[in-house]
Amino acid sequence: MAQNFLFEMIKKLYGYDENPLYHNDIINMERVYINEARNTLVGAFDKDNNLIGTIAVRQYEERIEAIKGIYDAYKTAELGRCYIKENLRRKGIGSLLFNEIVKFCKNSEYEIIYLHTHKHLPGGFDFWKKTGFLIKIEESNEEETVHMEKNILE
Repeated sequence: MAQNFLFEMIKKLYGYDENPLYHNDIINMERVYINEARNTLVGAFDKDNNLIGTIAVRQYEERIEAIKGIYDAYKTAELGRCYIKENLRRKGIGSLLFNEIVKFCKNSEYEIIYLHTHKHLPGGFDFWKKTGFLIKIEESNEEETVHMEKNILE
């Protein structure tokens, strides 16, 4: 269920299908999010038990060139896979999911949550700014990638 939802959202937002280079975590969800104690994927469901939103966090890995050497892997969680069904956006679902992830991160002894987003995505950049994320690096690339962080100890 979660894999189908995630690939459906990726197709709608980015226009491409499953790619092992970018979607290894989705393809291998059990290994990445279930079998790793400091990683998780959280879902939101409607009254009919349909998945309507997701958010994930995993221990930071030095996989993105623009931010190599900036973060301590043990202290830093990487947030991703935050998707909400289009017709349900701006109804508080993303905030509820994010609050659950912050609790998980604190319980998992993370200090910083890192994420990257793209300014062209509907509402994402503004949402993360409203939740207290600060811009660390803005890339002037085709994707308009913005690297952001939030200290969760404050």
